[in-house]
Amino acid sequence: MVGLRGRDDERARLDLLVQQVAAGQGRAMVLRGEPGIGKSAMLDMAETLCHGAGISVLRGQASEMDRWLPFATLNDCLGADTAERPGLARIRSLMRGDERVGVLAGAAGQEFLIAEAILSSLDDWCSVGPVALLVDDVHWADTASLAVIHRLTRALDQLPLLVLLTSRPASTPGPVSRLLLSLEEHEVPSIALGPLDEDGVAELVEELMGVRPGDDLQELVAGAAGNPLYVIELVAAISGADHSHAGGPVGEVDGGDPLVPDSLNAAIFQRLESLGAGTREMLRVVALLGRAFSAVEMMAVLQRPATELLTPVAEAIAAGVLEERGDLLAFRHDLIRRVVVQSYSQAVRTALHRQIGVALAAMNAPVERVAEHLLEAAQLGESDVEWLRGALDSLLVRAPGLAVALLHRAGERSPSDELDFELVRALLWAGRLPDAERSARLLLARPLPIEREGAVRWWLAQAILQQGRVLETVSLVRAAAELEGIARAQAARFRALEAQALHLVVRLDEAEHAAALAVSGGRQSGDAYATAYGLTTHAAVLLVTRRVEEALDLVDEALVVLGGRETQPDVQLSPHLARGYCLADLDRAAEAYEDFREGVRQSERAGGAFLTWHQSAIANLEFLRGNWDDALTAIQTGLDASDPLDVGPDLRALAAMINIRRGQRTEHTDFVTTAPPDLRAYSYTEYLHWWARAMARDADGDPEHAFQLLESLLWNSDRLTKVVTLDHLFPDAARLAFCLGRTDRLAALEASAREIAAFQPTPNKRGTAALCRGLAEADSSLLTESAEAYRIAGRPLFMAFAQENEAVLRARAGHRDQAATLLSRAVQTYAALGADWDALRAEERLSHEGLRSRSRKAPISAATGWDALTTTERLVLSMVAEGCSNPQIAERMYLSRRTVQTHVSRVMAKLGKSSRVELAVAATVRRGA
Repeated sequence: MVGLRGRDDERARLDLLVQQVAAGQGRAMVLRGEPGIGKSAMLDMAETLCHGAGISVLRGQASEMDRWLPFATLNDCLGADTAERPGLARIRSLMRGDERVGVLAGAAGQEFLIAEAILSSLDDWCSVGPVALLVDDVHWADTASLAVIHRLTRALDQLPLLVLLTSRPASTPGPVSRLLLSLEEHEVPSIALGPLDEDGVAELVEELMGVRPGDDLQELVAGAAGNPLYVIELVAAISGADHSHAGGPVGEVDGGDPLVPDSLNAAIFQRLESLGAGTREMLRVVALLGRAFSAVEMMAVLQRPATELLTPVAEAIAAGVLEERGDLLAFRHDLIRRVVVQSYSQAVRTALHRQIGVALAAMNAPVERVAEHLLEAAQLGESDVEWLRGALDSLLVRAPGLAVALLHRAGERSPSDELDFELVRALLWAGRLPDAERSARLLLARPLPIEREGAVRWWLAQAILQQGRVLETVSLVRAAAELEGIARAQAARFRALEAQALHLVVRLDEAEHAAALAVSGGRQSGDAYATAYGLTTHAAVLLVTRRVEEALDLVDEALVVLGGRETQPDVQLSPHLARGYCLADLDRAAEAYEDFREGVRQSERAGGAFLTWHQSAIANLEFLRGNWDDALTAIQTGLDASDPLDVGPDLRALAAMINIRRGQRTEHTDFVTTAPPDLRAYSYTEYLHWWARAMARDADGDPEHAFQLLESLLWNSDRLTKVVTLDHLFPDAARLAFCLGRTDRLAALEASAREIAAFQPTPNKRGTAALCRGLAEADSSLLTESAEAYRIAGRPLFMAFAQENEAVLRARAGHRDQAATLLSRAVQTYAALGADWDALRAEERLSHEGLRSRSRKAPISAATGWDALTTTERLVLSMVAEGCSNPQIAERMYLSRRTVQTHVSRVMAKLGKSSRVELAVAATVRRGA
């Protein structure tokens, strides 16, 4: 293979990687080096090795021209054969925008859908057989492709996948350098391709010319400094020097690649001079199409029939300038294309770009191909602006950055309210919130039709709210809802957004009033979304004011109003999330879990905006139900997802709570202990952070400080008189108050818990009230009642708290046998949860009463091995053993693919397996034993 002389060591390393992937292991590698050093030739060799090993190959190349275009690099890798690869047709459909999210979910939401479709498809393809993803010139890759590649490299323990990347040395900070650094930190091997030695150069020249180079030729090619491409170009230039065609030169090279020596540019330039004039002229134009292009595109931009292009194309291929790549023609190396492009002035290039853009538009080429050329033009024509108007919806989905840039250019060419209106929408879609806000305000300074003004004010409100300016959002939407002539349905949606914003800042009476106006306006206008939005927001208010059953009725009504419709991403509405919270608070945990899971599925289909919120809800529910490993899985799934609502800190706080109770020090425990005290101040999840910080202090042997933290939250800030129910903190707070002799605080907790239970007498609330009262009155029978209530509610941790506290009271009353039995039950429950710290704390506490647990004869919990697997993990493992992919498991278990992936990773860690194949084999062997 030309260009691979002197690469025996690199070939051996690639061969080993391919063998490992063929055996079911996931592997990755980065090939680095200067332009022309042989990176692409190494990919050629890797592709050959993969085919020989029965590995399906996906190969593509990043292009400098396509860096604006999300998923352009991966799109090139995936190929065009939708029949051969299930799932590819949907990926293409999503990229075209046939299925799209709303403007508020925007480009990030659309990219989420496409990324998930690509990852799911690759997962399925890998379940059929090993796959290789070979990406050339990743230094030019778009950020969306880089993000997917990064996620793939983090899942190699589960996939028989080879990820092989080539890159120039990363010189500037950015997405590419961050990817390469992350791969290095995760010990992905990298090969730095250096220059060929003197013998390697001689062998390459001999292969090219058929004779061993003499001293003069050896001296000449020594100037190539061991760069294979440079050697090849020098030899080609020497070979063609005697039969150059007549005609003028291509031109002077104008500013070459800074990483490429001028002498290499000159060698390529000399080779091009040997071509015929017609061939050189063809190359001048098609070089602007990018490295690869179709024959149809070539004929359109050159405005010549295929018969006239046969000879120049054949000459370019014979000279090694072009090559055939499936149905496309491509420059053999991008350096050759760049030399051609740089051979004429910038003015000529910009004129040619517009000519190409117009030609591509006329042939209905993909909108992104047209747009990237029009953007390079010196100025847009009126026909270009008209094309943009018609193509804008598709262009926004496919290349939001191009759409925004072209709208700016179009506005300069033909200023109009219509273009400025579309610019606001495009900026909001692209996630450029300050720019969207600025453009919206400029547009609203002019008189607009009421329908258009309402739409712009809606976008402006969303841009402001997403920047965290909640009170400003309230003022804006109130005024918008009262605009003269505004449609009733639009006004109702403004009222619903007002209610949501007021709910966020705990102005609940006003929020309830705004929600009622939204529901009324929605019903009168017949707008199902406005009605459901108002009902769901009203339900959220009722939920935090403890009117949970009323809230549940409203959410159920919202779902009836929606009928079979899924939530619209342009409306920040998640009725399944609100319903799940209601059911969880009513101790209907199994039903709550189903609603949260349905919310996850709908969120994934709508672009993922509420995904982390739903995962947080699942994690909290699983924590309370005692399924802590499943809670950690939901937490990790949420942390791995995009997080526009900034739920990540809450997920980390819950992870810290579990880690602390298990006696573990992790990054999450460090996070909660070092976070500023006002993190999440006055939010509905603030309690979780204070609770975790307090337990961290308690675990460090400082119960006084732990109680002070809870005291600051519950009393010093007057939280007990507020609407948010903090009864999850009460059992720990009551224990600490009892141990520290703070009878005043214990009495206050008891009074508050009793009030909550009277208002909502669910088993969990009754259990908390009985626990607080039992400690306040030193009544062990109330703690027996508390433990039973918690058992019915499905709250094992709190049940163990009640048993532990009852053991203390009975020991003090002299009932040592009863106390010992209760302590053993509590410790067994802690052991089942893996709550090592709670078990040790309880034993130490009871040791001061002269008791020791009678059940601790073995380590408290299994952290690894088969016994450590949860029920969910065992079910996932059984399907892995059947050969199911993660998407297939997700469909069967009604989970998200991300959640299944996290479950598989946790199972592998517990069983000490390094690949999915090893996992399947181990499960099969155990099942047959």
